[in-house]
Amino acid sequence: MILRNKTILFIIGIFFISLSGCYSFTGSSLDPSIKTIEIKSFPNYSAYQSPNLSVDFTTALQNRFNQRTKLVETNVDPDIILEGEITNFSTSPINIQSNSDEATQNRLTITVSVRYENKKQPEKSFDKTFSDYEDYSSKELLIDVQDDLAQKINQRIIDQIFLAIVADW
Repeated sequence: MILRNKTILFIIGIFFISLSGCYSFTGSSLDPSIKTIEIKSFPNYSAYQSPNLSVDFTTALQNRFNQRTKLVETNVDPDIILEGEITNFSTSPINIQSNSDEATQNRLTITVSVRYENKKQPEKSFDKTFSDYEDYSSKELLIDVQDDLAQKINQRIIDQIFLAIVADW
């Protein structure tokens, strides 16, 4: 019985050791030779100009890479360059009631265009658009809820960007 338990533990140990060579437990598939990143400002080119959107998005994106990778930020010959712009910040009515022309909810949508240049692995570079949304009550004014909603949406878009870069998704 003891020998059998030790054998099972040994097999499980070998399995996890073999997995560690295939997958990083940080979730990153970035080449280990990549050491530096430059994350440029993401200006807001949408028709609606939310005053803090550009700064908040750029800062949150920089924080994500600082907190979850070992990449060092630099603007002198970086291995990775990440840049783009916010192309859409818009609200639209949803859930329109059948007995009237009024919507019970609105949807805030943010879209970000991203250019990712990987100088060490150019084949992994891309130009992509990422988008997400959050619904809110039509009884609320956008100006009153936009900061909270934008923060939630930005985090999900940043998750998408981060995964596309470090996890090759």
